[in-house]
Amino acid sequence: MHRAHHLKARSLLIVAAAALLFAPAVATSTVTAQAASVTPSAAKLKASKSYYRKHAKSLGKTYKLAFDAQTALKKNGKATVWIDTKDAKLKSSVKIAMNYWNKKLGKKEFVQGSKKHHTLTFSVSKATASKSDQSDAWWTPSNKRLQVRWSYYQAETKNIRVAMTNQLNDAFYNKYANTIESQAKANLAAQGITSADATYQDAFNAEAQSVEKSLPAYTTLEKEVRGVNTVAKNGRMYEYASTIAHELGHVMGLNHSPNQADLMYFESGSNNVYSYKKVKAGLSKYNPVTKTDKNRAKLALKIYTAVH
Repeated sequence: MHRAHHLKARSLLIVAAAALLFAPAVATSTVTAQAASVTPSAAKLKASKSYYRKHAKSLGKTYKLAFDAQTALKKNGKATVWIDTKDAKLKSSVKIAMNYWNKKLGKKEFVQGSKKHHTLTFSVSKATASKSDQSDAWWTPSNKRLQVRWSYYQAETKNIRVAMTNQLNDAFYNKYANTIESQAKANLAAQGITSADATYQDAFNAEAQSVEKSLPAYTTLEKEVRGVNTVAKNGRMYEYASTIAHELGHVMGLNHSPNQADLMYFESGSNNVYSYKKVKAGLSKYNPVTKTDKNRAKLALKIYTAVH
């Protein structure tokens, strides 16, 4: 699933108040800039607090930062997340997403909180998608709520299951189609059945199915297909981990990146989650946060803590 994620607009009053301290969010329509133009250098990340305070506006414009989105951050720049959902896989997605950033940033930027102690809430939205809004997830700074669209989340297991099943079948037939065809023809010839016979095609189809099912690899294929639903749910778990991580990027003050490879590109997704073999083997080492994502987040947080 490759859908656009977005940062929901805040009220004009709140945005205006935030603008007194920071530059307004930068528009994200330009997608032609080179990676280096939005990647803060190591030197830029080592500047003084006074530098960050003085140049917040220009830095925000250059590196596409949305300071008015940082409403869930505490004074130390960290955020505490209340995971308000009963769905076990979705809970795991949130935790994986938090870990993506924590690992890349080298610190616990996001920690799990509770209903009584949190700075932002993760929950599902039952809102129906519309022509103007088909996003699968969003961060709303005004109410400090990160949400995913429940209808899309529920439907995605089937999408992944179909993709995985097709991949398994395609891989099997790409490898064994010639073997099945030649063996079926040989078996029919041994029975004295030739292509001149009126019922040859029906006989061939039946024999090909018999040969196919006799292959040891077919037994393996059947077993894999039976297990696809479980693997597909894990694929969805990792897919939404990336989706939620994207929204956590907004929480830290990142606007969309112009670079397609970045997690913070306006539309994200990975084909890894549709691969039965990759998901089955585990995507525990996969982390969608790029160097550009990481450096932009570090800069956004440094500016935040310098001002607060």
